[in-house]
Amino acid sequence: MQAQCVHKSLRDRAVPRRQSILKRSLLVSLATVLAAAAAVWFGGPRWLDDSVMAYEGETGLPGLDASVEVLFDERGIPRVYAETDADAMRALGWLHAGERLLQLELIRRLARGELSALVGEGAVELDILHRSFGFARRVADEKPDLDAEAAGLIDAYVEGINRQIDAVDRLPPGLIMLGAEPEPWTREDVLTIAYYQTFYPTTLVRRLSRAWHAITLEYGQPAADWLSELPEWTRSTLPRQSITKASNTWVVAPEKSESGAAMHASDPHLEIDRAPGTWYAVGLHSKETFDALGVTTPGLPFITMGHNGQIAWAFTVAPVDVFELYRQPRDPEDPQRIGGPEGWQNLLVRSESIEIRGREKALEREFHYTPLGRVIDIEDDHVVTMRWAGFELPLANIVTSGLALNRADNFETFRRAATDMGALSVNWSYSDRDGNIGYVQSTPIPDRRHERFFTVLDATDPLNDWDGFHPPEELPWALNPEQGWLANSNNNAVGEDWPYPVPGFYKHLRMRRISDHLSSRDTFDRADMRRFQLDQRSDRALSWRDWLADVAEESGRSAIASELRQWDGVMRAESDMAGLFQLWWHYLARAVFEPNDGEPGASWREQRPLLDNWLHSAPEEAFPPDVDRDQAALKALEDALKIGIHPLGRIQTLSIRHPLADNALLDAWLDLSRGPVPRGGDAGSLNVSYVGFDPEAGSLQVGGAASMRFVMDWSDPDAFTLNLTFGQSGNPFSPHFDDFFDDFLTGDPWVVPWSRSAVEERIARQLVLRP
Repeated sequence: MQAQCVHKSLRDRAVPRRQSILKRSLLVSLATVLAAAAAVWFGGPRWLDDSVMAYEGETGLPGLDASVEVLFDERGIPRVYAETDADAMRALGWLHAGERLLQLELIRRLARGELSALVGEGAVELDILHRSFGFARRVADEKPDLDAEAAGLIDAYVEGINRQIDAVDRLPPGLIMLGAEPEPWTREDVLTIAYYQTFYPTTLVRRLSRAWHAITLEYGQPAADWLSELPEWTRSTLPRQSITKASNTWVVAPEKSESGAAMHASDPHLEIDRAPGTWYAVGLHSKETFDALGVTTPGLPFITMGHNGQIAWAFTVAPVDVFELYRQPRDPEDPQRIGGPEGWQNLLVRSESIEIRGREKALEREFHYTPLGRVIDIEDDHVVTMRWAGFELPLANIVTSGLALNRADNFETFRRAATDMGALSVNWSYSDRDGNIGYVQSTPIPDRRHERFFTVLDATDPLNDWDGFHPPEELPWALNPEQGWLANSNNNAVGEDWPYPVPGFYKHLRMRRISDHLSSRDTFDRADMRRFQLDQRSDRALSWRDWLADVAEESGRSAIASELRQWDGVMRAESDMAGLFQLWWHYLARAVFEPNDGEPGASWREQRPLLDNWLHSAPEEAFPPDVDRDQAALKALEDALKIGIHPLGRIQTLSIRHPLADNALLDAWLDLSRGPVPRGGDAGSLNVSYVGFDPEAGSLQVGGAASMRFVMDWSDPDAFTLNLTFGQSGNPFSPHFDDFFDDFLTGDPWVVPWSRSAVEERIARQLVLRP
């Protein structure tokens, strides 16, 4: 019963999917919409055209040390040429506010837990969550001790944002419709966003961990062992310092490159069903020390992924477990005293007021903490506490290391910067113009005294505590492996002989496909890198296709079985067998896990991400009563056939929507949405598609995929290609709102050269910022 109670607490407090909450919460009130629409309607579209940022001519940016040139290509990617690093940061802030002001306002409020004040009831749950983690509160309380240079660059970036807000003639449509006027930005806003961003990659980890905990609670600790077992074909278990990793980023050494130089490919997987996308592409070129090109995160003053002419860097999520759940007893004589590794200590209480649009009174909430972390469940005799590595690491290093990363010029300087960014849990890939390739896992891995993972621990047992973190120099890394390439796919990065455990919620899909590609020939070129990124052959389909064919054959469906056996496992939008397999797979999760619904198991939707691991490793007795593997597979096939056999693209589609598109009037009037369009791929293909599933309609909605793609061949940095999913601007009246979308669908590359001379050959418009 205790386990059931704990699980119910965890499930009820499950972190909501950020995008779905934003979609719901950004349904503005009818009165607001009608008032704004009436004001705009009579002015016509030209009235809103004034909200589009200037792309040419001259404009003032007070505070600059000298004039700054901004050269835009045809897709609106700016190249900033400045005299000083501070001016480059001012220009970046000015551009972020000019193209992504609504996004900036949302991300600031999201990190601070103040979104409800703007959009109302739909964001309350998210605000409560982020207030409980205390991102803004910790920044305000600690006032991180930044070095003078980092503080100056952050302040310059903030200055650029505020100058754009002050100078704008017309706010973007989203802010007009919400009736919002942004407050001036501060250094603390940037630091809060940076802190929050180190937490955001753990969304995947926490989603998987809920399923992992649920299954462990139901079947005991052996279930965690089953789920952690590696399929026989995976290549992720390798000797120390001979690491092959994957998550759709890979690097190729000169000896395997037809150009004789290192090559680098990356396409990180994030949500892509909203506009604008996550990334804003830009080049920052200062006559001092800043000289980098790539993608930025609005709200942060550095290039997140890209290159600086000397090195290139990219990352994907490393699903390492940097959380711990503890059961802490309450003192019967004084329930405000909580037991832990240091004995009895006081339960800490913080009160917060959450303003909610449409309510007269703020919501008052109390949040509870122990020295181990955030309390997520309170019972009469105990509390359950969540410990997160990010609570215990310095805040100042996140931004200073991000700035240092942009200036790194070799593997060691890159490695030092990458492993000092707070609790950011990612796998970094590295390449440079001298032909080196490398990998670094930046996750701060707790130095645990125990090896009992994915369960709730007794906090009073000293053996369940952490001895800090493993030092950065002992984190997994690799440089110039003999095989001539490195790759990553959210799989376990280390072999069995690694000197300490690295528990995590690993996904081994796609690793075999990358391995096959990079081992298939002696040499490759940049066209091969792009071809691999667009590959829709599925590791999942190749693993389970024959089983599905056998089930079809045994149930008298020999024609279907024959087609499945002849199918190549490519998840083409035009393929009937791809459509059947994708439906079958998602119904299979329901057939396997739905009998476990209720206490203490999680819902089948929550457990769905673990289906591959479960089928590979769980013994027959782990299946629900009266449901063996083949029976589950047959039930799923019958459910899929009720929908019918259709091309994958008919049942699996992608729609990209602006946050205000949930209002049909605004969507139609301002043309805020694109799609639905057919979409191939699945979670097992390099050209990935992560989907939401509606079992009643038999439809799949793509929510996640490659959020950007880049390919670098160091023999010619001017041939560097960089593609976004949608567009540079978040303003639907901008010419750059969606001008990357067609290329995303077709996979056509967009060249973003490095040298000034090559940049000037591709200029579409030129802007000068004057002091």
